[in-house]
Amino acid sequence: MTGSDEKGLTLSLATGVSSQVLRAWLALVLVVCASCAHPPIKGRVAEPTPMKSVGRPGCGPPITYQVLRRDAFGADWSKTKNLLAYNAKGTDGTDGTYHIYTVKPDGTDAAQLGAGSASFPQRSTGTPVWSPSGAFIAFVAEKSSHPGGSVTATPGWGSYSDLWVAKADGSHAWQLTDVATDKDHGTIIPEFSPDGRLLEWTERTKAAKALDPNRFAGFWAIKAADFNVGPDGTPALSNLRTVSPTGDAFNETGGFSADSSSLVFTSDFETHNFWNNQIYRHDLNSGANTRLTRGNSYNEHPRYTPDGQVLWMTNADNPSHGTDWWTMSPDGSHPQRLSDFNTGDNAKAIGQERVYATTVQTANWSPDNSSFYGDVETNLLTSDSVIVRAELTCHGS
Repeated sequence: MTGSDEKGLTLSLATGVSSQVLRAWLALVLVVCASCAHPPIKGRVAEPTPMKSVGRPGCGPPITYQVLRRDAFGADWSKTKNLLAYNAKGTDGTDGTYHIYTVKPDGTDAAQLGAGSASFPQRSTGTPVWSPSGAFIAFVAEKSSHPGGSVTATPGWGSYSDLWVAKADGSHAWQLTDVATDKDHGTIIPEFSPDGRLLEWTERTKAAKALDPNRFAGFWAIKAADFNVGPDGTPALSNLRTVSPTGDAFNETGGFSADSSSLVFTSDFETHNFWNNQIYRHDLNSGANTRLTRGNSYNEHPRYTPDGQVLWMTNADNPSHGTDWWTMSPDGSHPQRLSDFNTGDNAKAIGQERVYATTVQTANWSPDNSSFYGDVETNLLTSDSVIVRAELTCHGS
């Protein structure tokens, strides 16, 4: 089983590049980000009083964290099932394929989803997300046949991959999309709306050109469709549409608002520079897009918090150029650093000096909104990552 339970790896933190594309950039400039093993450490850094509560009143930075799972990422929590779903490399780790696993929130009872099911895809699968009812898991799966190997189908890279959905126990799976089997197409990052009516995901429309900042990661479009379940229990999509801005750009799925009326997403459709991606909110009723971030920092992976703020990853104010989690109001005001992994020894409990905090799903917050599960990447060339459980500092609670 990939990943191991970790205990006692608690570290006080002060306080948010596409991970897939930074890998390519690092490869291009021959920068090697080796994962180093370090013993568990403890430490603390002073931090100012939070400007704005996060999650619930009286809570905010600094955060503490504990490593729940190593060599794993893509965490999504179903409280109905009391299970986290995530992806990790296969047990033998020799063929480069990823599989989806489920585990209890305390790190016990890990199991591979779909093992032994004839209808479940047999090559790489990943980025699992639970339906609100807990009856289904949507995910991305590598095509059974395509040119080359499985590395480019790594979850989050998405080449030669389609959108699928499976029963919660993995006993049956259904293919929902079928993109062209060529280098220009692929699929990443599905998301269910909180009311369960909609499913969104991201499809590549043109392959990357590493020397062109406007097309460094390729061009991608955000798709949405109605998610339907027939009388016989078979899921299907209808009313498929593109919800990202028109024109060629890097667009990437974010998360839905609590009332399912809007979504947040990443895009460079205004900056025309992948390294200056910005965060936007899309109103599903009017179609209006509102820009939430400014400046020249890299921004990605926005999701709503339980109190309606937006949590995202950015390299803002990070001299080391790693990324951290930040939060802001839904209109983009009151930006606030939530984590500070990339200062001093703050990430050594993870095993690195520089890390890339990535996604915190809305569903990953605890019932009392004082903690959450999130992904932290440690090696951009290999997708080495950990899943952490982070706790806010709560006053008067």
